[in-house]
Amino acid sequence: MKRVALIALFGTICLAEQTGRPACTARNQGQLWPDEANFRRDAARQLYQRGELEMCSMAVWKYKWQQISVNVRNLTKTKRPSAPESGSGGAGESR
Repeated sequence: MKRVALIALFGTICLAEQTGRPACTARNQGQLWPDEANFRRDAARQLYQRGELEMCSMAVWKYKWQQISVNVRNLTKTKRPSAPESGSGGAGESR
């Protein structure tokens, strides 16, 4: 019985944390999210700079919210993989 109560509590908390972002449809295509960006230019600029601004747009037969900017500080630092070393015919190989 405790498990059921715990699962119900967890589900309620998860649902409560969802954003109030409306569904992206043809009706609100071109609108920005968070909604204040549609009315306040300074809010739109700040959200854009932080990489948090999204726009409702059509993407391959359906509408969806898409980020329109990325904050460089949020990018992960990943190393590019080095070129694979081949065992045949490479320079500096002795026979």
